[in-house]
Amino acid sequence: MTTRTPTSPTEAPPSKKHRIGGRSARVLEQVVEAVAAELREGGLASFSVPRVAQRAGVHTATIYRRWPTKAELLAFATGRLAAEALPVPDTGSLRGDLLAILRDVRDFLDAPVGEMMVAAAFGVGNTPELQKMLRLYWSERVADRRAMFARARLRGEIWPEDDPEELIERAIGPVYVRRFISRRPVDDGFIERTVDSVLAFVGQR
Repeated sequence: MTTRTPTSPTEAPPSKKHRIGGRSARVLEQVVEAVAAELREGGLASFSVPRVAQRAGVHTATIYRRWPTKAELLAFATGRLAAEALPVPDTGSLRGDLLAILRDVRDFLDAPVGEMMVAAAFGVGNTPELQKMLRLYWSERVADRRAMFARARLRGEIWPEDDPEELIERAIGPVYVRRFISRRPVDDGFIERTVDSVLAFVGQR
């Protein structure tokens, strides 16, 4: 039987993707690098779209045409950085996929860009702009992994009613707690126990 892997809702149609190349691709890369530099130097509190434009070598209006709000710009740039560091695995089993994700998350949080993003996300007050940025960023990460969970459903590893977002939260949440609150090592044994607890939760449903 032939099955179709669901397409991420945030994924552009092929025709549109093919048009993004050359100068447009370079501009996107320059903007992402400029956003990362701004966050590293001043954090979210002093983040400035005009300075991002200056660093990227583009007009401010060019940025606002593509990203009308600062939250959308931040979500896009941090999403690009995370997508490079956190690829979506396809190991052939949900357990293998979750193990790969958590190991990548651990390494990402230990890297300078990961620390920068966490500081930007949680180092500032609970402003509407910050909340919008975080929600946009998280929804992109969940959308990227829906195909992974669709494959798990086809293999009978999770129930149709299981919510991918909740499963990701159950898997990733302990890593953040361990890394930033309890400050204990996020070793392979901890990651394996965390994944097994998620799978046990699914099995009890």
